[in-house]
Amino acid sequence: MIYRPRGSIRDLWAYHGREVLVSGPAGTGKSRGALEKLDKCARLWPRMRGLICRKQRVTLTQSALVTFEQEVLGQDVARAWFHHGDQEYRYPNGSTVAVAGLDDPQKSGSTQYDLVYVQEATDLEEDDWSMLLRGLRNNVMPYQQLMADCNPGPPNHWLKVRCRQGACLLIASRHEDNPALWDEAAGAWTAQGSAYLATLDSLTGYMKRRLRYGEWVAGEGMYFTEWDPDKHVCEAFEVPPQWPRWTATDWGFADPWCTLWLARDPEPPHRIYVYREFYRAGIRDHLQASYIARASKGERVVAHAADPSMFNARTESNRPSIASVYAQNGVGLVPASNNRIAGWQAFRRALSGKQPRLQIMQGRAPNLVRTLPEMVCDPLDPEDLADALRGRKTEDHAVDACRYGLMHEAVPRRAHDEYGFNSGKSRRKVA
Repeated sequence: MIYRPRGSIRDLWAYHGREVLVSGPAGTGKSRGALEKLDKCARLWPRMRGLICRKQRVTLTQSALVTFEQEVLGQDVARAWFHHGDQEYRYPNGSTVAVAGLDDPQKSGSTQYDLVYVQEATDLEEDDWSMLLRGLRNNVMPYQQLMADCNPGPPNHWLKVRCRQGACLLIASRHEDNPALWDEAAGAWTAQGSAYLATLDSLTGYMKRRLRYGEWVAGEGMYFTEWDPDKHVCEAFEVPPQWPRWTATDWGFADPWCTLWLARDPEPPHRIYVYREFYRAGIRDHLQASYIARASKGERVVAHAADPSMFNARTESNRPSIASVYAQNGVGLVPASNNRIAGWQAFRRALSGKQPRLQIMQGRAPNLVRTLPEMVCDPLDPEDLADALRGRKTEDHAVDACRYGLMHEAVPRRAHDEYGFNSGKSRRKVA
């Protein structure tokens, strides 16, 4: 069957601007429409270079690539073929469409493209988006474009903010845009459409509002109701060398490890600025410490606060504690307070008021900005943050690190006063 775009997908095909996002409920045909546009451009302009990507490469195999091969390319083996070595579809006219995950930046960020398609763009960090934009320089097509799709996320997600600021065009999709669900000639839902909508109607809460109605809403029981990016995200600047700085680490390996760098203005109201973030899974303890030591070199870092569990001996594996491995690699940790209730109260106080103390520099801590509004209350204790929802762990690594950092500032050790950590003036220089 000949594919004919309609509704939001027709708008996507007609748009030639540099950034475009199609957002809408589940099942509106967003991915199919974007992949059809990618294929059409590859056939229309010889030697065009395209890219299909997602945050994790492994997730593409059972999502976008199934749609691309079965519905877009179909049985036409002469239309394009997949080269496994280079992980790209090759067309007879010399055009190519590569496949990559953003967990492999060398593959996705080091090549020039005309048209990039990102599936489920809300999974990306802002730095990922910027990297893809820099790759739009193949200049075979008459326009260069980064197009993406997603189901809606929190209302203050960085991508939604980017659209609100006019940097990226937001196109809203509807279930009526998908011919498999809506019979345009009959003006009625197909049998498949009726069944699919019944499934979405069975959802509840914010998931129903996102996946059924396509609304950008916060999760139920949003914990940090004080959060407002207009108040808490500031322009990045060079931290004055005399300001005390410290790091805060939430350890992880299978789950992401997160270290934040914080700086404190010695003058009232003693604002705290988050100015750097490391956030990544699969990094060994000694490499984590090495990264922190290198990034902190030459800076007035007065302490490295960390999750107290990092000091526990790992007797079951006959290995030294994580803290001792850090120390061997140039980062001497101090345990932060792990009183969760007091920590979250300190966090919320730092976010409160017309001129909140906590400020996050624009683009410097993307995962903290991304995950902070997604935190929800523990159903059994509204004063605590939920560790897991529906059996799945919440992505709380960045907010946990920030909690450790704020608690360390709130109850500093006596030695830190020598560096002006708890006063408006420094009394001694760091060696």
